[in-house]
Amino acid sequence: MMEEKGVLPDGIEYEGMLCRNYTLREQIVADAVEVFESEAAERAMKSDSYYGVCIMSRRVAISGVLAEKMTPDLLMAMSQDDFNELHAAVNRLGEKRRRFRSQLAAPEAGAPGNDETGL
Repeated sequence: MMEEKGVLPDGIEYEGMLCRNYTLREQIVADAVEVFESEAAERAMKSDSYYGVCIMSRRVAISGVLAEKMTPDLLMAMSQDDFNELHAAVNRLGEKRRRFRSQLAAPEAGAPGNDETGL
């Protein structure tokens, strides 16, 4: 599974520590299923924005004490600049995945066969 690592511009203060380094992983099907099976389900069904925050909270780990404790409420309390950085990381991760797939799909130079039939 691909990941994107980075540093939040402002960081989240948690238990007296400023946490800024993050790792964002690709979204998997279980993220959506588990959101709708959680206590956040009712609100997530009513608000696409909140649903996105719930999904993001499942995908991101922030260094320090937050590595295993990320929640939608902690993301809701972060600065807009930090949340914008996470969205930029989502885009970078998507681009990494697209490049990876295109490399796999590209035929090797000099390989036998033609592009239309694969023979």
